[in-house]
Amino acid sequence: MKIGIDPKTIGKKIIKTPKVYKLIVILVLNMVIFGLIFHFILTPQMETKKKLISEYDTLKKQYDQLLAIKNNMDKYRKEYAELQEMLRGMLRQLPESKDIPNLLRNVTNVGDETRLKLKFFEPKQLQKKEFYAELPFEIKFSGPFHNVAYFFDGIRRLERIINITSFNLVGMGPMTKTSIEGTCTARAYVYLKEAPKAPPKKEDKKDDKSATPAKK
Repeated sequence: MKIGIDPKTIGKKIIKTPKVYKLIVILVLNMVIFGLIFHFILTPQMETKKKLISEYDTLKKQYDQLLAIKNNMDKYRKEYAELQEMLRGMLRQLPESKDIPNLLRNVTNVGDETRLKLKFFEPKQLQKKEFYAELPFEIKFSGPFHNVAYFFDGIRRLERIINITSFNLVGMGPMTKTSIEGTCTARAYVYLKEAPKAPPKKEDKKDDKSATPAKK
């Protein structure tokens, strides 16, 4: 018995097959072909397109930011120059060093301008705070009352910040020609680039108790 495929027989069967079944087979084949095309061709292209669109949006945002910076460059330069000038002004009021010779010179100049005699100028130990340090110093002076008032006002007007924290005045001489002998404590301020480190915490020392021998 021979087993084989006869094309003529298959052709006759296909011809005799109802049109409805033929349409169903054709529709299924088209769907399979479309599914293969969609999976292997269209899907990768769509993913590539989506990726390119995302990259384009990212580059567009970066370009817009750079363009905005370019258009506002003059404004930023002006703001930077203003900030630099403000910083220089602040450093003149709050310098980065004690600069005691210059501080003494400024105070002496105020004394000369107000005709007040400065007898003593002694800086104390620098006291560190959070981002600045206080430099206390003591001044002894003598002169008429009005000159003392002008001296304090001149200290207040200095570019560098100096505060008079306490003072003591004593009248000397006759009532017609009274002279003031006085002392005052003032404080200048220094900018610290780095905040002072907190002191290390001391560990609690536990007393070692020697074991007492058991009583017999």
